[in-house]
Amino acid sequence: MSVTPETRICPFQPRRRQASQMHRPPGAVSAPPCVPLGRVPRVARLLALALRCEQLVAAGVIANYAALADLGHVSRARVTQIIEKAS
Repeated sequence: MSVTPETRICPFQPRRRQASQMHRPPGAVSAPPCVPLGRVPRVARLLALALRCEQLVAAGVIANYAALADLGHVSRARVTQIIEKAS
């Protein structure tokens, strides 16, 4: 029993751009995209946390990453993971 390939013909009509998208006057600014309110992505939160932690250590508010780990009730390894995300 042999299988022969089939050929299917499907109609295809490419979508055309609207005239307003094709010819924009120079200097025209489009409206910013509408961003839905909701949760901030986890990677963004971790990056912000890492940057803030680095600022606190650099400013001398917190002595070192070990003190930061104690303050945050996490392990030193976890602080290292968070800080490395920002690098």
